Amino acid sequence: MEVKTSAAAVKGSPKGGKKTTGKKWKKVKDCVPEPEYVLDMGANYPPVLKRLWLWAKNALADGQVNSFYLCQEAFGVTAKKALFLSDVHALCSGDEISGSTICIFINLLQENLKKRKMVDMITFVDPGMIGALGCGSPGERSKSLSIRFRNAKPGQIFLLPYNAVNHWTLTAVNPDSQTVYHMDPLKRRIATEEWTEVIDNAIKLYQEKAKKFLKKKISWENLGGVPVQTGSKDCGLFIMGYMKEICADMELKFHEKWLRRSNLSYGMKELNEIKTEWAKYFMKKHAT
Repeated sequence: MEVKTSAAAVKGSPKGGKKTTGKKWKKVKDCVPEPEYVLDMGANYPPVLKRLWLWAKNALADGQVNSFYLCQEAFGVTAKKALFLSDVHALCSGDEISGSTICIFINLLQENLKKRKMVDMITFVDPGMIGALGCGSPGERSKSLSIRFRNAKPGQIFLLPYNAVNHWTLTAVNPDSQTVYHMDPLKRRIATEEWTEVIDNAIKLYQEKAKKFLKKKISWENLGGVPVQTGSKDCGLFIMGYMKEICADMELKFHEKWLRRSNLSYGMKELNEIKTEWAKYFMKKHAT
């Protein structure tokens, strides 16, 4: 088993989050070799993904990493993250993608929001501070979220990619109206009471600190009409697709569009478009 270095331990450029390779994984046992990643690329495989994979096999070989920074305007912080060869392989092959991969896509979405003049309407939360594993107790996560809510613009909708142990869902929160929207690529209802507790308590802490009116019950809506995943490991790509659609809607009517159950899905074409956008952005900003 190999343990990845923490993002904070990876040295990188102070601006732009461009290239930082060189740091290696910490190994539990030096004798354990890295897995050999193989990618099956057919005739119709997107060319930009081929270029991305060829770059990654060279630049991220032998446990090297590429570090990048979270966009301050998008996340409220500029924490450093690390991207590994396994992360790029997962994206290119359609395997389970990482939080770092999703964060890079959010940096891309933030640039799109700027072009559409929508930065006051939508903002994001780092999945690394709210996940079910390794992110602290429910109380600690609620406190961190309440601080994030206070540091953003009034009325903004927060998009929260949430990993509930090997499965990604998306939660959209309007802390001012005390409304929460739940989007699950498997169209399940909210899996655990813990997640509702984390969100509800974060909203309560935010409202109490701001001395605002607190409703007796925070409104949760399950958006059962979101496109449903067809594979067993593509939930992360689907929530990236949800965020992309939400950020492209200047009227923010995603909850109306997806409220009722439907037969929507993302096929290979749509999933490849998401991967391609990610790859083009990453190659331009980080791969040197």
